[in-house]
Amino acid sequence: MPVKRLPRTDLKPGMVTAQDILSYDLKTIVPKGVILTENIISRLEEFSIYYVSIDETIDHSIFQHLSVPMVNQLTFQSNNSTMDAFHAANKTNLQAFLHDFSKCTQHYQDHMMDTLYRNEPLHTQELLTEALSLFEQYQSCTYIFDILFAVHAMDTSVYSHCLRVALIAYTLSRWLHFSDADQSMAAACGLFHDIGKLLLPFKILQKPGKFTSEELEIIKTHTTEGFHLLNKSNHVPVSVKNTALMHHEKCDGSGYPYGLLNEEIDTFSKLITIADHFDTMSTMPQMRTTLCPFSVIKQFEDDGIPKYELPYILTFLEHMANAYSLNKITLTYGLEGNIVLLNCGDYPTHTSLSENVSAPNPQELYYNSMLKLSEKENLSMETILS
Repeated sequence: MPVKRLPRTDLKPGMVTAQDILSYDLKTIVPKGVILTENIISRLEEFSIYYVSIDETIDHSIFQHLSVPMVNQLTFQSNNSTMDAFHAANKTNLQAFLHDFSKCTQHYQDHMMDTLYRNEPLHTQELLTEALSLFEQYQSCTYIFDILFAVHAMDTSVYSHCLRVALIAYTLSRWLHFSDADQSMAAACGLFHDIGKLLLPFKILQKPGKFTSEELEIIKTHTTEGFHLLNKSNHVPVSVKNTALMHHEKCDGSGYPYGLLNEEIDTFSKLITIADHFDTMSTMPQMRTTLCPFSVIKQFEDDGIPKYELPYILTFLEHMANAYSLNKITLTYGLEGNIVLLNCGDYPTHTSLSENVSAPNPQELYYNSMLKLSEKENLSMETILS
């Protein structure tokens, strides 16, 4: 293959890399076979890359004026007015959901204040019925994770967190084909899982930055505090009480407060553990910046899949990844591409995507432009563009 080594200043959009571009510590910055864009070329300067090997067998001029990958044009041709109407409808649905969610959160907060400070009874069924009504009303919305990220930006309170976890658990229980009764139970467990935090010092919960070891120990007591609070009511189901106690237990015994193992943990608590961890990670500053669900999936993988009930976590990650298949994304170092395949039998972040155009023939184009992330070290998905 004829290769030409060019200085970075001579690079032009449309040129194709003949070799991996490596950083000074031999990490891949841009893989072989990638079509250079203005964004990629500008990023090379940040890594002190001065020369790049270019594949001269490809006519670069056919790519220089493409604003989007040809694969995208071939696969997603659609009527613009139809798409505009589609996005407008979803924006309206989202606004309506956020309004109703806010009302539900406020009602939840008011009720809990009456229970904690006026010694009024805890009406769990009334709160659950309102939450389920909200979820059922918007269950046809396919942008469940977009909704959750939007709610994060609106409200980060314990009440909002509990309602979000209830929604995630309710959705996951549907994906797992739970019975209607168990779907309602999953939502109830999510709704009250963190109720013990309402008994902790407010200044600790609202503290910015990292907690001290003493503060962390206080925060961990929310599990037992929540259990004791719920245990005062005879109308609260056992699984709801157990979930308040066990939602930080892990299947490998690494959780708290008791270090329980898989078979010792309540079934619904295993489900809430996933929903709670996902929502907590999604509110981290770096996640709020990138808003990339695949970053959250990667965090689950890094945390350790065996910590979770395997059928639950794999179902959750698979559905979450599928929700964003065919989306345009950015990769590490400024690369862009469209997700075209989620590899079955592999973790959902090990994805194939069309990075750019690499051949004029449509069939060759489709296969030659696919980049399998599981085979590329130091490349990861960072943001969802569309």
